[in-house]
Amino acid sequence: MTRRTNRILLVVVLVAFINLPVLHSTWTRWQVDRNGTDTTAEVVDTRVLGDEADPSYWLVFRFPEDIDPDRVPWSAQVERETFEGAGAEGSVEVRVLEDRPAAHIVEGQVRNPLGLIITLIADAILLAILLLVWRGRRTRPVPIRIAAIGDVERCPPGAVLEQIEGDLYLVRGEVTGIDGDEIVLDAGERDVLVILDGHRNPVGYQQPAEVRGRIVP
Repeated sequence: MTRRTNRILLVVVLVAFINLPVLHSTWTRWQVDRNGTDTTAEVVDTRVLGDEADPSYWLVFRFPEDIDPDRVPWSAQVERETFEGAGAEGSVEVRVLEDRPAAHIVEGQVRNPLGLIITLIADAILLAILLLVWRGRRTRPVPIRIAAIGDVERCPPGAVLEQIEGDLYLVRGEVTGIDGDEIVLDAGERDVLVILDGHRNPVGYQQPAEVRGRIVP
């Protein structure tokens, strides 16, 4: 697996990790809207949080036993009108997946945008990093192509691109790509594509290697 493939996989994992909570929440809400059952839940507590200038209204409720035999208490932030009505009646209307009590939507529920905002900020930061990396890669010189005159050898870590004589070069660097009869070495400021031309390569991916070869036009 090449370094490029590893980077792509890393980006995919990061994007999935950042967006999974919002995607899961959206998917669950869609399932509740489509397949949920309307029921009346018992309100066991009401709470007003925050200050007088910006209060938030919360209900604590339990589903009937036929939906949730354990009768676990759930909480939800709701609009003031729903809060007052539920407090007076001791019940609130909820749409729920019968086999998943955790998947529910309370009537008049207030959706907190904080999770979406955090996700968008994280996506923007990741996009900015990718753009910086991409611009950095664009400024990297075109790889040099050389034909090996001997086997690839293991060596201490380090990056070297040294002209020995005429078109003969010594290359030392990390193996960043292996593709059949070709390998790519990271020689510091420049990548070097080495055509093995029948010579052996005992060095694995992301390990330091050294080879001598002649420039290929």
